Amino acid sequence: MDLAAYFARIGYDGDATPTLETLRAMQRAHFYNVPFENLDIKRGTRIQVDDAVNFDKVVTRRRGGFCLELTGLFATALRQIGFRVDMIGARVLFEGKLSAPMSHMTLIVHLDERWIADVGFGGRIAAPLRLDARDDQRVDGRTYVVAEDGGHYIVTTTEPATGSIAYVFVLQPRAFAEFAPVCEWLQTSPDSRFTKGDIVSLATPTGRLTLAQGKFIAIDGESRDERAVESEDETRQILRERFRLTL
Repeated sequence: MDLAAYFARIGYDGDATPTLETLRAMQRAHFYNVPFENLDIKRGTRIQVDDAVNFDKVVTRRRGGFCLELTGLFATALRQIGFRVDMIGARVLFEGKLSAPMSHMTLIVHLDERWIADVGFGGRIAAPLRLDARDDQRVDGRTYVVAEDGGHYIVTTTEPATGSIAYVFVLQPRAFAEFAPVCEWLQTSPDSRFTKGDIVSLATPTGRLTLAQGKFIAIDGESRDERAVESEDETRQILRERFRLTL
């Protein structure tokens, strides 16, 4: 990986040393600069479990991506710096149901403690989380809880304006290639959330921007502005002006 280009894409200009401070700063930079998005699916471009393909998309063409693309690249960058990183398959708890096995990817980074690092959960996790801490972990007005039950870990993230969402995993390291079948399912199955339409999300220091289900929503503190998006041209304008994305 061209680390300098990757750092420029995520907006990181700090040290390339395997420390907690570096991990925190890289995840924070990614959180505010790289959107979560599934735009390729509706437009017929195949998403792949492939570092070179994802680097070209996210870094060279300055796009976003969904969890396998974003967190997969993040893992590669961390390993190149010298971090010890495990890729973990997770299941999202959404509307009372668990998603397909391994349909989400998260990372365990081994330092003096074990840390959850995740840049692909809808752009919702602003900082590494302590795997073995059971109290609230708060970052930038957002609250995170890591629970454990019989070897199953549950990460819950809560934002004031958008509520809570969670995912579940066990500590079984995976190779990136093991996510290829679920990557195909995520972009083809009618049961996948991502085949039902565009989803784009980017956190801001005071809220969140979201484009989904034919609506654009801008949350800024207690203010919420929601409007319908009427055309593909309007979608492209919003992507360019608000998310800094060009298709």
